[in-house]
Amino acid sequence: MSTQYGTPQQPPAQGGWGPGPAGPQFRSPAKSSKTPWIVMGGAVLAVLLIAVGVVLLVTGGKEEGGTPTAGDTITPDPVGTLYTPPTPEKPVYTKGPYDVGVEVGKGVWFTPAKGWLQGPDKTLPGKYWMLQQFNVRGLIDGYFWVRQTTLYDAKGFAEHLVDIESNSFKNVRIGKGVALKCASEALKACYAINYSADVPTSRGTLIPFRGFVTAYEDKFGQVTATDAGLETRVYNRRLNQLIAMNNSVVKSYS
Repeated sequence: MSTQYGTPQQPPAQGGWGPGPAGPQFRSPAKSSKTPWIVMGGAVLAVLLIAVGVVLLVTGGKEEGGTPTAGDTITPDPVGTLYTPPTPEKPVYTKGPYDVGVEVGKGVWFTPAKGWLQGPDKTLPGKYWMLQQFNVRGLIDGYFWVRQTTLYDAKGFAEHLVDIESNSFKNVRIGKGVALKCASEALKACYAINYSADVPTSRGTLIPFRGFVTAYEDKFGQVTATDAGLETRVYNRRLNQLIAMNNSVVKSYS
């Protein structure tokens, strides 16, 4: 609550010049009453000056609204702690006890099965091995291919590879994709899809074919996929080799 100061209202002056009932009459001038009010006005002004001085002492000479007066020193408000984003963890790849055979990259290796040969085209991405057809030079029964990317997650890369592998096949039947439980703590997502199809030959015949794709995503977003396929007539006989090569990729994450 604040006290409002103002000039006191003066009562009407006593006496003075004015017509009476019988017209103008001469009267002795009454004693002036202005002197007491001048004294009172001075006292009120003194109180106001004292009050203003107290306010200046308390507020440090700043006007209402925080505007500093001349000669004041402004102390800035303390700046809060700025948010510093965490530095992203960078992968460090070292050779472990299960990193044997063929180095794919980004700390991933795999061990080719006996009888499998490295593919001749060195321009293809990743690493691929082929199973040569028995006693027939230049023909193969299947392949095992390891590729890597950061453009997809595990599920997306597996589905992408199945699409491009089966694009030129006939009678393609793609199984339902499955999210796998990862066998290594270094992996955050694992996914697998299998498929079957008929592969056209240069003679116009169709060869039954079976394959699968598995994809493994590490905590840095690097995805490694194994893409394997064999002619159906040798699939069951060579399936253990495909599984062994696939498991060697998973072990390299340990």
